[in-house]
Amino acid sequence: MTRIMYDAVTPSNIPATATMVAGYTDGRYANMSQLKARFPHATVVSIAVHHTTAAQVLDVERGDATPPEAVLWCTHTMASTSNKELTVYCNSSTWPQVRAAFRAARVTEPNYWIAQYDNKPHIPDSAVAKQYASNKGFDTSAVVGHWPGVDSA
Repeated sequence: MTRIMYDAVTPSNIPATATMVAGYTDGRYANMSQLKARFPHATVVSIAVHHTTAAQVLDVERGDATPPEAVLWCTHTMASTSNKELTVYCNSSTWPQVRAAFRAARVTEPNYWIAQYDNKPHIPDSAVAKQYASNKGFDTSAVVGHWPGVDSA
């Protein structure tokens, strides 16, 4: 069962009927408290943009964490959490670099949330989510039925 998740810099841009949302715990667009207030009954996914911040997901893209910092996030910042319960967000063109950083460090790869704006909700193999559409004010992702580290066991 694929689910739909929304994320936005401004939580009020997300459709009010959303049952799964994502937001930022740090950085210029930190919005976790507003997101939780607007969607008290939704599954809320936390995203960090700095590798030194604890969250369920680390954002690896220009201006945020780098592929080598993703390894540090998993092995230092989030060391008490299994990599099987962590997720790295990156675009499809950066994904090979992120995977290579984990392999070079001989560190178990985390889950992946891939951005590929093709308006197709198909989740790539080896990923738990795909951000496939950028709408006016919010993005839309397809998410697997059970997301380790986000959903209860």
